[in-house]
Amino acid sequence: MADTRTDREQLKKNRYRRKKAMQKRTHKRIGVAFLCAIVLMMGLGVRIIMINYSHGDEYSKAVLDHQSYVSTTVPYKRGEILTADGTVLAYSEKVYNLILDAKLILSDEKFIEPTLTALEQCFGYSKSELMSVIHSDPDSQYRKYKTKLKAEEVEKLQIMLADTENNPYLKGVYLEESYIRNYPFSTLACDVVGFSSTVNGGELGIENYYDSELSGTDGVTYSYVDENLDVYDMTKETVDGNNIITTLDYNVQSIIEKHIIAYNTEKPSVNTAVMVMDPSNGEILGMASYPDFDLNNPRDLSKIYKQEELEGMSEEDSTNAMYALWTNYCVSESYEPGSTFKPVTVAAGLEEGVIHDGDTFECKGYEEVADYKIGCHVLSSKGSHGTLTVEQAIMQSCNPALIQIAAKIGPVRFGQYQRMFGFGSTTGIDLPGETTGILYPLSQIAEIDSACNSFGQNLNVNMVQMMSAYCSIINDGNYYQPHIVKRIESANGEVVKSNGATLVRQTVTANTSKYLRRYLRATVETGIASAAGVTGYSVAGKTGTAEKGKRDERKWIISFLGHAPADDPKFAIYVIIDEPEGTTGTSGSSADVLTLTHDILNDLLPYMNVYKDAEGEEVNTSTDNEETTVDGIPEASLPQNNE
Repeated sequence: MADTRTDREQLKKNRYRRKKAMQKRTHKRIGVAFLCAIVLMMGLGVRIIMINYSHGDEYSKAVLDHQSYVSTTVPYKRGEILTADGTVLAYSEKVYNLILDAKLILSDEKFIEPTLTALEQCFGYSKSELMSVIHSDPDSQYRKYKTKLKAEEVEKLQIMLADTENNPYLKGVYLEESYIRNYPFSTLACDVVGFSSTVNGGELGIENYYDSELSGTDGVTYSYVDENLDVYDMTKETVDGNNIITTLDYNVQSIIEKHIIAYNTEKPSVNTAVMVMDPSNGEILGMASYPDFDLNNPRDLSKIYKQEELEGMSEEDSTNAMYALWTNYCVSESYEPGSTFKPVTVAAGLEEGVIHDGDTFECKGYEEVADYKIGCHVLSSKGSHGTLTVEQAIMQSCNPALIQIAAKIGPVRFGQYQRMFGFGSTTGIDLPGETTGILYPLSQIAEIDSACNSFGQNLNVNMVQMMSAYCSIINDGNYYQPHIVKRIESANGEVVKSNGATLVRQTVTANTSKYLRRYLRATVETGIASAAGVTGYSVAGKTGTAEKGKRDERKWIISFLGHAPADDPKFAIYVIIDEPEGTTGTSGSSADVLTLTHDILNDLLPYMNVYKDAEGEEVNTSTDNEETTVDGIPEASLPQNNE
């Protein structure tokens, strides 16, 4: 028993001795490792001291030099916007920003005088002013001293910076590339082209709608120092934006804008808008509205408001005024179309088979619908048109005849035709801000609503909708999606995308289209729109006069929607004058819009290679047969529009 206890004690002693021996060896190893680390650190410190002693100036220079080659963004060039014939409407011009690196300039006394002298020689800048700028923030490595310098202005400095042998101490100055957007024709197609800014990109028109195509990808330049202390520049190349080729014809656009300005110089309107479209493919050849604005200075309201008015505007008022000025009337405004809608009603009646060419209608000077007595504009001594054919109903713009046609179609079916012609929904034109207009829901169309719609009241449309529907009526029923861009090209000229004719639907048969072309030709040649005609040319179309806003405000929109040549349309034209001077408070007159249309067509027809049918007598340009819209009942009793 005693031996066993002795053995246990001996075993414990042996374990303790082994543990102590192991700890001693561990401590010794840690000590050796620590000593080695100290020796290595001392060696590294000695090496750093030796390198700094022998090459310190070179390393300091390399670091400072590297600071002047910091990673820099190289901006892309925004794509151009051009007309179909290649006229540039918008482009980006390369400019330069002069950047000062105050920290580098002040890092060595020998850099200061050569650098300031170079800037004085190249630009005439004051040395004292430059020193003040540099010392105002001596740690700054990026200070834009001057911006938007042209290429010819910086050429001398570029040569000096490149000649490092003769200008070794020209430091802390470099040129940063940038771009500014230019619109060479200022106001031409301003609503369509739109404008862009460096902050927001495209803000209006094509610049906005096609912003992703016009935008490119910035490049980057950066540098690194190799083991030989040489600085190498590396560049990630920029990708420039695509170019937008529009469907606009420069001469068509110029013609319509010239006449819009001429008209409003004499009789300023709230808005005057003109569209020209190719009926065979939906291409917009011209689109303009008044008032216009300068794309190079789009926030300038001085053309519209007097100085005292501008000074009295709040910031909110000024912003609202700018947005009103920038609104593209042709796309973003809706209104009652008036009698320009009558061809739609007649086309629907012919298609539905409820009327036929040669059918007659009786005009008593009014038409009773439900509890309403809706009047016709009548200038004859009889107080009515009497018996009219379908063609004569269009020629004389007879409201009762159109009401009778709508009644034959039926309210719901007529509402379906309105939608089939594209009303009540956007056309899909490639411009921002298109309004849908307003139609009565099919389930709520009453007989009185259908009656008013038949002559273009109590429904709201936009110009693109009306033009697209009209073009389908005159081109054998082909409804093409309207578009403003013909194709998209890369910066090197490769075609990225083509926008050809997109046939959406068939609205009418070729036979119905043939009848409408005949009716509309007669309307210009011997009917109510004769003042729009041009001697020797076959022009077709329809006038319209409609009230806007509340009926008791007595504000009017007058319009003409037509085409030429009458039997084989090369183009369609839509002219609107919103609140023409002299018509407010009266029944409204189509005389002004017919005169404006005539003047535009006088220039447009020969340019569009429309040949004369025959030399004839001057067309009737009198306004004795001008159209007016007189309901014949208290206007407050009619259903109001829903603007």
